[in-house]
Amino acid sequence: MAIGNLENLQEDEVLRVIREIVESGEEFGGVPVCTCHECLIDIAAIALNTLPPHYVADKYYKFPDSPTKEKQRNEQVTQAVRMAIKRVVDHPHH
Repeated sequence: MAIGNLENLQEDEVLRVIREIVESGEEFGGVPVCTCHECLIDIAAIALNTLPPHYVADKYYKFPDSPTKEKQRNEQVTQAVRMAIKRVVDHPHH
């Protein structure tokens, strides 16, 4: 069964927030965020596993969220990414 354009919008948001935090140069516990591929993938996977999925049939024609719901979702994503970064900084695979 082909699913077509089914996408989890949380993936784009998680990657956007990771990019913003990395580009800001923010440190976690005095340690900068490692930007190697393995650490970035670990951060994204941990964050996505803590967030509820937000699937749409086509991300370019999704139903719009209310400003309140969108703000709430952005805050959840930021919190999940920050928690994931802290976890990976504390226990990197390398």
